[in-house]
Amino acid sequence: MNTKVHVLKRALARREREEVYAAFALSLAGGKAILFHAEPIEVVDGAWTPIPGTGLELVIRAATSDDAYDAWTRHAEDVGAGGKHRVMLTYMQPATEERPAVEMQSLKDIDLDMLALMDELGDLYDEDVSLGLAVPGAF
Repeated sequence: MNTKVHVLKRALARREREEVYAAFALSLAGGKAILFHAEPIEVVDGAWTPIPGTGLELVIRAATSDDAYDAWTRHAEDVGAGGKHRVMLTYMQPATEERPAVEMQSLKDIDLDMLALMDELGDLYDEDVSLGLAVPGAF
């Protein structure tokens, strides 16, 4: 299971968009990033059967858990990971006047192969539009 993820123009556009959103979220949070520890607790194959011994741990500073997941996804793509991953984020939710800081966990399934496929299909569609083989907004 060593699918190489192609970095195409749509993948780069997706990454740039995620980074803009992350920067915007950080500005809304007043520049106060939270330290997220992301680790795939389970890497699974096409039948969601766990594959042992795969590690893609990452410590991320981000404003939201979505931004942390996006950063983990970019990291996994950069190291050539593929397949389906069940990723757990562990982080400290900041304290407020009403409650103390609390350790939180968030779990998300990320399919790197499907993400790469959608990027590639989008690029093929863009090429079809530029060649006049597809009509934008026809469906």
